[in-house]
Amino acid sequence: MKFSLKSNAKINIGLNVTGVLSNGYHLLDMVMVPISLTDRLDGEIFDEEGELEITTNKPSIPTGKENILWKIYSKFYEMSGLPRKRIKLHLEKVIPHEAGLGGGSSNGAFFLKELNSYHNNFFSLEELIEIGKSIGADIPFFIVNKPSRVKGIGEEIEVIENNLDRDIILIKPNFGVSTAKAYKNMYMLNNKVDADIDKIVCGLRDNDITLVEESIENHLEQGLLLEDSNIIEFRKRLSNIPNMKFFMSGSGSAYYTFVENGEREVKAVKEQLQHCEVHLCRGL
Repeated sequence: MKFSLKSNAKINIGLNVTGVLSNGYHLLDMVMVPISLTDRLDGEIFDEEGELEITTNKPSIPTGKENILWKIYSKFYEMSGLPRKRIKLHLEKVIPHEAGLGGGSSNGAFFLKELNSYHNNFFSLEELIEIGKSIGADIPFFIVNKPSRVKGIGEEIEVIENNLDRDIILIKPNFGVSTAKAYKNMYMLNNKVDADIDKIVCGLRDNDITLVEESIENHLEQGLLLEDSNIIEFRKRLSNIPNMKFFMSGSGSAYYTFVENGEREVKAVKEQLQHCEVHLCRGL
């Protein structure tokens, strides 16, 4: 059986780190919104036992057992006890990596849902979320893939309304940020400024862009701005673009801005931010 999947990115609209568990996992309170920027997964599941074979358009992406798609494949068959199917899978990457956009987690979640569908929905939605949580903190969100308030380590998902009528311009600079570094820097903060997640939820529901933008903060960005020279310099460049407010997604390095006329505004952003990836998106 052949299949083709579009695997979308996300942005974080506000991110608070509220604690840490004994195993090192961080507790979060944030809003996550799926956006229209997508990778593509083209695959074929054969009616015979075998293994997973991964190819990709990006030579820098590993295709062995360290790949999140392989981890999903292995965990699915381990937990289900079903015979492993021979699968060929090609990943066409568009979503930037080390950007805070959840591209890898999205790939994993969509592949997990496809495997489950092929096997007649062997697992319930709740069970898929548990499987996903064991592999990556953002995977449960992408299994649901709706605008959500997300808490805990990523597994507490409350679907919310998103009526915000804005285009989204996404900017990925020519450098990435490791999630581990972002959390390490956050611990250097003496005083964190919290996002008002309640107000963000209300603003999205009521299409109140002013309330949303006034309420966004990101603890991980605040930590990076203490000493990450790349982020500090890039933030300065963004601040020189008039009439736009930019916000970091997740642990970065990507930023986004909400605009009324994306087709017009994206041209201005591209002119001022050469050597960056710039994408025009919408919330899903």
